[in-house]
Amino acid sequence: MNQINKQPIIQEKIRKIRQDIIKKVKIRSPNNDLNKPVYFWTKPDRLLNEVGNELTIILRTRGCEWALGDNGGCSMCGYISDANIDHVNSQNIINQFDFAFKNSLDKIQSDTGQWIIKIFNSGSFLDDTEMPKTAREYIYKKVAQTKNIKEFVIESRPEYLNHENLDEVKKFLPNKYVEVGIGLETVNDYIRINYINKGFKFNDFQEALNLCREYKIGVKAYLLFKPPFLSEQAAIDDCKKSIKKLLEIKINSISINPVNIQKGTLVEYLWFQNRYRPPWIYSIITCLNESLQEKEFKTTRILCDPSGAGTNRGVHNCLNSDCNKQNLKIISNFTLSQDVNELNYSPQCFCKKQYELNLL
Repeated sequence: MNQINKQPIIQEKIRKIRQDIIKKVKIRSPNNDLNKPVYFWTKPDRLLNEVGNELTIILRTRGCEWALGDNGGCSMCGYISDANIDHVNSQNIINQFDFAFKNSLDKIQSDTGQWIIKIFNSGSFLDDTEMPKTAREYIYKKVAQTKNIKEFVIESRPEYLNHENLDEVKKFLPNKYVEVGIGLETVNDYIRINYINKGFKFNDFQEALNLCREYKIGVKAYLLFKPPFLSEQAAIDDCKKSIKKLLEIKINSISINPVNIQKGTLVEYLWFQNRYRPPWIYSIITCLNESLQEKEFKTTRILCDPSGAGTNRGVHNCLNSDCNKQNLKIISNFTLSQDVNELNYSPQCFCKKQYELNLL
């Protein structure tokens, strides 16, 4: 990985906030049930070429190595709060997976449709220090044996995408579509390095993408909508540029993730000081409308399923719940159908004028 110069003041603040939250997590850790996942759920989702269902499992691990290290992690990410920092062994992780998988298996096997399974942990699924190889192999085998599961999605930082790990994936899952989600956040290196503190360049992402293509493994790029220190209009412009660049290189999937205010983060610190507002839902719709053309969906799927949507901490418009629900429904309908015409409907609300003034 390339050495990157970071803005010291921002990084030092991130590190200080992260150290404080890690101390709190260590105090809570003894009460964690390490044999059950943090969460799991099923719901409709967009597969590559059709609408299907998803099983999402969030595993409790020791946490993201980038967040635990000297750099302090990313400015918007608070998932370290779900970690068990001292230790989570391989059998614990297997038990967590089994708990969720066995509770969902009847639903998956009785369904005539196709399923996608997403395994999320606090950091990188392919990091041996967070996700032991024995646990990974166990999960691969269970997924491979389940006929209705068509797609398998994991997440990783670029540095863990190597020949050994990808050989392992293809060995156990030769007949499934596998996709690796990478938190690229933006194609702009300055924003990613200095405002998000991500710790890698766009070139690192491209190298990981090329390696995955050698193995016929898909890549999903996560884009962060409205990183800290960007205005609403700057956030729209940055995300539009990122979408267009990723479409040019024919990425498999793009997932647009509006910032939600997670506890123990620099973004939360700025939010408490009234120096940051989560993005407007209108901005997401505008960005999608101005970035996409129908022909581009032949090679790339566009996803957007915001966390905390409609709340003060998540992407929202005004305090009118109907306004938020109606506009979020537009995004949801588009994500499932991949039909850009879904984005043309614009519910009217008094806050639209306030939003437009906010862009000036």
